Amino acid sequence: MEHVALAFLFGGLSAASLPLGAAAGIWFNPSLRLTAAVMAFGAGALLCALALELVVPALAHFPDDPFQSFIWMAIGAMAGCLLFIGLDHALANMGGYLRKHSTIAHRLKRIKKTQYHKMLDKLSVLDVMRALPPDEIKRVVSDIEKRVFKAGALVCHEEAPCDALFLIESGKVRIYPHATNGQEGKITVLGSGEAFGEMALVTGVPAIKRAEAVEDTILWEVHKDDFNEVVAVSPALRKTLGRLSAHDRGEASNDIERKQSEAWLAAAIHNLESELGKPTEAEIISAARAQKTGGSNVALAIWLGIALDGIPESLVIGGSMEGANISLALVGGLFLANFPESMSSASVMKKQGSSSFNIIGMWVSLMVMTAVGSALGHIFIGDAPHHLRALLEGMAAGAMLAMIAQTMLPEAYEHGGWLTGLMTVVGFLAAIFMGTLGH
Repeated sequence: MEHVALAFLFGGLSAASLPLGAAAGIWFNPSLRLTAAVMAFGAGALLCALALELVVPALAHFPDDPFQSFIWMAIGAMAGCLLFIGLDHALANMGGYLRKHSTIAHRLKRIKKTQYHKMLDKLSVLDVMRALPPDEIKRVVSDIEKRVFKAGALVCHEEAPCDALFLIESGKVRIYPHATNGQEGKITVLGSGEAFGEMALVTGVPAIKRAEAVEDTILWEVHKDDFNEVVAVSPALRKTLGRLSAHDRGEASNDIERKQSEAWLAAAIHNLESELGKPTEAEIISAARAQKTGGSNVALAIWLGIALDGIPESLVIGGSMEGANISLALVGGLFLANFPESMSSASVMKKQGSSSFNIIGMWVSLMVMTAVGSALGHIFIGDAPHHLRALLEGMAAGAMLAMIAQTMLPEAYEHGGWLTGLMTVVGFLAAIFMGTLGH
């Protein structure tokens, strides 16, 4: 029992930096650049710890057959990586992505990409949109504006001309066209997925006198100025639009050949993600607050997501103990890596409106969980067969590598730039130094 207690103590010590980092994130509110630097430092320390204290020991379990050691370690690493990715994805769908700046940004970009993909799919049936080169349509759509109208509200009218393209996401809009040759045009009602106003982009003259929301409606507006910027740099495009102007097919024409439409759409969405740009800090915080509506379910997902980031190594801490001896490099490396992890997450959660008490309590519970996991690791892994230990050490290393690649380094580089490389090396060296103290 003495060794189990020591495993519990070492596990708790490696995670003691979790509530400390959370407190720093809450009360000091560090800048994004400082957070990025500390995050890169933690990533470097964690890379060192998993390389020297997980991978190297896993490869040494079969000294007479190194290949067998590699096989078990590699199987474990891939299993740990895939397990982490799968669980992370499942928790993200429950709201667990709200735990970090980087995971929120990734989620927001995915939502934006899906949204624009659907938008381009609907725009692909419009002559005027298909006249634009697929590469240029991305510039237009990336600046598209979401507008919300209550039932009875005017979308556009004589004093605010309908000189833009409107795509209906939900709801209905009643269209009143201008009179032609002294005769009033036919009033129509358009619904979700339909568009109106596109010919005004071509001719410069609105064909619609007034548009009114029949019910609560959400529209996406392609601004005339954004469209004209693309047209201005392409003489060939101006000629194409001139032909469309001379042969008006009417609003929201749907008689385009399906194969041509699909080919245009495929070209338009190619590399769409790279064209969307990164979400701003304000967008990330706003989205986090808007999405945080799941109450206890979301809080649980966030807690489980954080546990997923930090727990894989806890079993290995206890399992790697030889009697009363433990690797200071592993414990120290994890201690150094946990601090920036919790600091970054706590700072984001505080901006979302979580109370300081709940945030600190969450990280303290994870520290206790890590200590318990370490004790269990010593009980169940310490005397396990060599192939099983190599497998489990590989799983922990794979999960930790996936976590570093998906959450720590992307967030660090986004805000730290060149400082990321420097601080990663410093963190790596700091973990090696912790290891030298053990010898």
